Amino acid sequence: MEFRLENEIPMSAPELWQTVQTPEFDAFMAKEFELYPHMRFERESSEYLIRRRLSISLPNVDMPGIARKAANKVLGGGEIVYEEIQQTHLDSFEMRWRLRPAVLTEKFHASGILRLTPIDGIRCLRIMEGRIHIRLFGLGGQLERLAAKQAKRTSDEFCQVVAKWKSENAKCGRSSNLCIQ
Repeated sequence: MEFRLENEIPMSAPELWQTVQTPEFDAFMAKEFELYPHMRFERESSEYLIRRRLSISLPNVDMPGIARKAANKVLGGGEIVYEEIQQTHLDSFEMRWRLRPAVLTEKFHASGILRLTPIDGIRCLRIMEGRIHIRLFGLGGQLERLAAKQAKRTSDEFCQVVAKWKSENAKCGRSSNLCIQ
């Protein structure tokens, strides 16, 4: 299954790109999206490129009954744990990503690209394109649609999270650091 998501973000492309590369924004996102451990495994950076791995645990993913039972059996519990590998090109507003689940790595493939396109000095378009392929007899298509639905929900909420980030940081006079009050 291939997908494309577009969202208008209330921040300029350069400001958003700088902000999303910070540990403070990662922590803010983890809190807003109620992610359990949102841990950085490794981070390598140069002048134009950042490579990082994140481990993410999703505790309460909304799934239909049969998919929930199958996922619990396959995963050994109700959590979905995966690793996201990102390669961010700082000079081109482009990030390639790939997901690697904790189990069934040979049956699950998800990857894509995230790009920012400037609209004007205060807004940008966030475009995420990707491909999800899950080879599980009888459940693969259903799980692919579920993953795409989750990606759309997260992408749609991202705009609100950025607006909240800007609002909280404007109170402190900061643009890319988390304000602790």
